[in-house]
Amino acid sequence: MVKPGRRVFPFLMVLLFGMLALLPAASPALAGGSSYQAIRAPVVKDGAVYELGVVFASFTAAQLQQNDVVTFRLPSDFIWTTAGLKSDENTADAEAQTTAQWNEVTASDNYMRYGTANYVEVPRAYSGNENGLFQGAEPVLNFTRLSGNEVRMEITGNPDPGLECYFYLYCRRVYVPDGYNGEVPVIFEAPSQSGFAGGKALPGRVSGGGSSSGVAGEETPSEDGKPTEETPPAAVPPVEDEPEQQPVDKAVAEFVIGEKKCRLNGVEVELDVAPYLKDGRTYLPVRYAVQALGIGDGGIQWDGDKGIVTINDGSRTLKLLIGSKIMYAGNLPVTMDAAPEIAEPGRTMLPLRWVAEALGARVEWDAGSQTVTVFKEV
Repeated sequence: MVKPGRRVFPFLMVLLFGMLALLPAASPALAGGSSYQAIRAPVVKDGAVYELGVVFASFTAAQLQQNDVVTFRLPSDFIWTTAGLKSDENTADAEAQTTAQWNEVTASDNYMRYGTANYVEVPRAYSGNENGLFQGAEPVLNFTRLSGNEVRMEITGNPDPGLECYFYLYCRRVYVPDGYNGEVPVIFEAPSQSGFAGGKALPGRVSGGGSSSGVAGEETPSEDGKPTEETPPAAVPPVEDEPEQQPVDKAVAEFVIGEKKCRLNGVEVELDVAPYLKDGRTYLPVRYAVQALGIGDGGIQWDGDKGIVTINDGSRTLKLLIGSKIMYAGNLPVTMDAAPEIAEPGRTMLPLRWVAEALGARVEWDAGSQTVTVFKEV
């Protein structure tokens, strides 16, 4: 005779497997590790075309396969466009980035780039690890424009199953609708059978104020060439309540090209090297560049043997290598369009815009007076 207590275990096992059979199978989109993270998020205005930041995406080995798809979408009325900075809505819509333009490929030994004004960049390696999405000069991605604010990306090649996969989404020409205020999300959505995961990143913030306030994050205008839930405009407080104090941008530094002086928080300061323009970017001595961002000399470290500048504002750390267009924001590499360099008399010069925006500041350029103004939220 079997004792009653011994019947419990088989019964529980049957019950457990019965319950598991009723559960849906885990989707590949949730099975692997993945993330979407904004590694540059400038503050811009509304009512015109602006340059937003960069989104970094990573996926575990064997998570992505051929035919996997994901869509990335801006909020309603935003537009992925090829129009020039400060263009209005009609121009942005007329010059919206097309399917053909999203599929234009630029190949090099170190990356594959898909797109024109806005683009997805697949690096050959990330932090020393080879990228499973990089197949040399052979394209592995295909893009379809679904609407002005939404693009579909499909893997048409064969990712290496033994390697982790990475890509960057550069949001360089985006129309921001008039009246929008707050964070700008890029929403990623994938069907259940896809190896891509859903998620969200915030590559920019709109402070409002209209396009007449100037271009945030761009020092010299150029024509070249980024949901299930959207971020709504900030609520208006009730009339009977005391108005809520909102953060505002304050001009904290002004530099004039060619002049060995600047204004930091309203105080005139002498410079030992004058700011200069190179390839459309403003270069500043590292010491004064970080002072403009509210960082003291203790927040700068210089490794002369390796040519590395490290900047720390207490919450974020940047590392830049002389002559390299790769800046590390924390542990994430960001491809800049300008590299730090050494200028006479042996001063380290930084491309201001990239450093400023990585540390949460905004840069405006006045071509008439050749003045660069740095704004910080206060």
